[in-house]
Amino acid sequence: MRFHVLTLFPEMIEGIVNTSITGRAIKNGYMSVDTVNIRDYSTKKTMRVDDYPYGGGAGMVMEAEPVFRAVSAIEDKIGRKPRVVYLTPQAEVLNQTKVEELAVEEDLVLLCGHYEGIDDRVLQEVVTDYVSIGDYVLTGGELGAAVLIDAVSRFVPGVLSNEESSQFESMQDNLLEYPQYTRPEEWHGVRVPPVLLSGDHTKIEAWRYEQSVLRTQERRPDLLRNSYRVLCVTYGDEGDETDALVMSLTETITRYGEYQDYARRKLQKTRRALGANELLILGVPAGITDPEKDVDAAVRFRNLRGTASPAVLVFSPRAGEEVRKSIRDCLTKNGFVIIGVYEAEETGVEKIREIGLEIRKKALHFHDR
Repeated sequence: MRFHVLTLFPEMIEGIVNTSITGRAIKNGYMSVDTVNIRDYSTKKTMRVDDYPYGGGAGMVMEAEPVFRAVSAIEDKIGRKPRVVYLTPQAEVLNQTKVEELAVEEDLVLLCGHYEGIDDRVLQEVVTDYVSIGDYVLTGGELGAAVLIDAVSRFVPGVLSNEESSQFESMQDNLLEYPQYTRPEEWHGVRVPPVLLSGDHTKIEAWRYEQSVLRTQERRPDLLRNSYRVLCVTYGDEGDETDALVMSLTETITRYGEYQDYARRKLQKTRRALGANELLILGVPAGITDPEKDVDAAVRFRNLRGTASPAVLVFSPRAGEEVRKSIRDCLTKNGFVIIGVYEAEETGVEKIREIGLEIRKKALHFHDR
């Protein structure tokens, strides 16, 4: 991962990124952060890059030409047009889904404004993304760029020593992180919750999910609107690639997924109702139908009910169109809104991550439709 930071104050960026985890990652070659001084692309002998704003007003505005020339130099260097992020409070606030989206890029250009901002004409020409780190104003974009580099770098392979640290971030499920504890077991009269000492990982994960929801309700209730509990439904068919894919997708999307195999007749006969903040991921293998009995595939899932709940379908490439239509119609009739349909073709880790991110983005804006 290569970051290119366009700034008037390179030392601000260098002083932050060359320490701690990012500093170690740069030293070990997992990522690079190149600072580009926009003044080096000034067209003036004085190397000034700002001027008075048209229409009057306090402060100065950064000129379009030096910024354009700096971006063009990076394009020439890497041989293509990169994604250019402008750090500004006039944008959607950065979230974990956006961080993961940016992390798949090979090159990322971060443009830091200063003074009263940058001439809007060059922003319209070169910027691909506008990102804010909060609803407040800073003296420049450098601190915002440093925050973005830190957040994105956690998803760069090799940066973190423990892969689980980036796979299950505290904001992965749009929930705040559960309380954490370490030794001693009792401190100032407060003991560590007994469940964490039980060794029962199922109970521990259930406790952590409950605590995350409670903490989010208390501190950031706005996040709950786009937080989803994921139900992964498979239909056991030995040798079919569908089950493995939907389970991998679920693991990519959430830490707290629930898995059910509907090849079990007891589950097929049990009514299961999902709420508006529950996401269904349903895998449909080729062997779900029985030609000899002429059974409609949708019968297997007729007791799955939604409440305008989002649903994702993953079909075996060998599943016929009749099966696909039957299951789509059944889920729609039963209260689900299908937000994605995918083929269970042989898929690598990067592709699964890409599909998982796409599903999370759709779910994030599901209630905005």
